[in-house]
Amino acid sequence: MDEINIGRDLARIFTVFVWNIKGFIDTGGNIYPIPEIPQVITGLFQEITKTRVKEFIRQNYRCQEIQGGAREYPEITLFDGLLGSRKIAIDMKTSRRVGPNRISGFTLGSYAGYFAHPDRKMAGCVLPYGEYTEHWVVGFIYDWMPGKPSEELVSNVEVIVQEKWRMAARHTGTGTTNAIGSVREIDRLKVGSGDFSSEAEFEEYWRSRYRERNP
Repeated sequence: MDEINIGRDLARIFTVFVWNIKGFIDTGGNIYPIPEIPQVITGLFQEITKTRVKEFIRQNYRCQEIQGGAREYPEITLFDGLLGSRKIAIDMKTSRRVGPNRISGFTLGSYAGYFAHPDRKMAGCVLPYGEYTEHWVVGFIYDWMPGKPSEELVSNVEVIVQEKWRMAARHTGTGTTNAIGSVREIDRLKVGSGDFSSEAEFEEYWRSRYRERNP
């Protein structure tokens, strides 16, 4: 295998992605439709992501992994093996397409707590945030088709793989004022052209914002 490149490998894993989920199945073989609830759709994308990523890294990286718990960052932590001293965070996000070049926006995690205190082990993060060498996001963009059968509820899925700071904006995400938001133009997300010129600038901006709110 070539030298490990997380971004390249994640992009390869999700080169082809088709939503073909018909519903939930019970032990009797009965299939139930997927509820039209955003959290359910996100949960399904999360499980698909975990399965694909873990299968790939077990075959190719020979490293260890930790799966994050509910509401814990990140969803997958990779370390050891061929990664050497690197510790890699992989998180999954979803956002609906609201225009030809626009999404409602990804939320990229909290800028309080573990993010604001990177040298400390805090609730909500598998390891101290500062121990991670790289932070990667697998972002699913999709069209939402309410009222359709489960296999048509989600369509036109596009997967974007970028380092978190390259997707980040200077505004909060939706739903909570403590969440870092992403830029919303699809063409910018594809090339990693967020609002920051470096990871250091990104981290300083959001930690400063936290300090302003918590003097």
